[in-house]
Amino acid sequence: MEHRRNAHYFGTGVPFPPYLPPFVPDGEYFPARFSNLSSPIDVDRNLSNMFSCMNLSPATYAAAPPLLRSTLADQLGRNVAADNGGACVDGLVYSVNDFPVNIPFNQHRFRDDRDVLRRECSDYLFDFDQESNLLSEKYVYSTQMAADNKLKFQNVDFFNEGLGVWSLKELRGRICSLAKDQNGCRILQSLFERATIEDVEIVLSEVINFISDLMKDQFGNYLVQKLVAVCNDNQKTRILFSLINVPGNIIIVCMNPHGTRAMQKLLASLKQPNQVMLVMKALQRGAATLANDPNGYHVILYCVANFHGDFVKPIVNEIAKECYKVATDRSGCCVMQACVEHSSGELRTRIVTEIIVNSLHLAEDPYGNYVLQHLVGLKIPELTALLVRQLQGNLAYLSCNKYGSNVVEKCLNECENQELSSRIILELIRSPNPSLLLVDPYANFVIQSALRVSKGFANDCLRKLISKNVSSMRTNHYGKKILDRFEKKRVLAASS
Repeated sequence: MEHRRNAHYFGTGVPFPPYLPPFVPDGEYFPARFSNLSSPIDVDRNLSNMFSCMNLSPATYAAAPPLLRSTLADQLGRNVAADNGGACVDGLVYSVNDFPVNIPFNQHRFRDDRDVLRRECSDYLFDFDQESNLLSEKYVYSTQMAADNKLKFQNVDFFNEGLGVWSLKELRGRICSLAKDQNGCRILQSLFERATIEDVEIVLSEVINFISDLMKDQFGNYLVQKLVAVCNDNQKTRILFSLINVPGNIIIVCMNPHGTRAMQKLLASLKQPNQVMLVMKALQRGAATLANDPNGYHVILYCVANFHGDFVKPIVNEIAKECYKVATDRSGCCVMQACVEHSSGELRTRIVTEIIVNSLHLAEDPYGNYVLQHLVGLKIPELTALLVRQLQGNLAYLSCNKYGSNVVEKCLNECENQELSSRIILELIRSPNPSLLLVDPYANFVIQSALRVSKGFANDCLRKLISKNVSSMRTNHYGKKILDRFEKKRVLAASS
């Protein structure tokens, strides 16, 4: 009976003749002299393509993973011919001095190892986007070039003739599709490192009609950022006209998580006043919408913080019209604060007036109260006085509100006008139920601040109010906090 290890079958179960020699011992045999092959290929490919792309020069075989070495050994053993003292492997002739001709072939190990190679040799593979369109058999990256941060586009069809370095001219007609591919976008960006004026024009002419789509793409936006950094003023103007050609298109781009970054990069590259005015005019219609958008508000913040007030006036005026809507939004309240801080003259007067008119409703809002606190934090006495005057008659009510109490407390702490702070304290004391303020979860913080800043007549009135309600305050958690502050201040006054 023939030894079992010499019985081999095709996938259909039909046996085929054993390879020579007739008896093959178990275990891997591979001569030590044949010790150099190229490093593992970067992209997961089938074995036949992998071997055809291998450069069997005696330089780097030691670096190859064990599974790949054994697979190569099996392949070589199967194709070796010992005619005239030489060996032929995949059409290449080697002398007997390179390795023994009769390399045993372990037929137990010869099988399709593609899945095993993926699983066991993953550490040797390049980190490549598996969803990329570039994973076809046509394109791969070079590991050595990737290590040198010089990604070059190689054509496998020309491996036997040498590396083919791609240029932007050779990629004409495919730039938009490559820009939307992770690996293709990286290649295009690397080519921009040494791009000429002609190269920039080649790319711009292909993407100009699709610039908004690329800015919104997760990979294409990086190409746009790279492009605007090397464009001249005329080319940037063409990009701007392409963006504003369709009404509302630029607003949609700014509201996109990728588009907002590309848009900010474009704004940062603008140097000509007419270009800036062109963008501001396009953003004006959707300024309030962008201010309330979690992505778009970054564009508005950049414009307000980096461009002169004359340029951003259309945007700020539009935001002022929608003051309450913007100030009561999580993103919008940040925009509103920036508009107040970076504006001046008539523009600041316009927006501050709108804030103060809506101050009573803003004080009770989870986000609007921050706009009022920021207004007081500017420490402009006239603005604080206008705000307090607008809130008069509702200070006690606001002190018992979770958000309004922050505004009243901010006015007391930041106010440098003693007359103004006394006016606030006296209104609290003369409210219909002042004793409730002493035990309220929010108003007790306002009273503590009042104790700290009050002087003269206002301080005496506040001390009398506390003295009348000591018994009820001692049994209340929030009242105890005021008594502690009260006793501390009395001790400090006695010691001084």
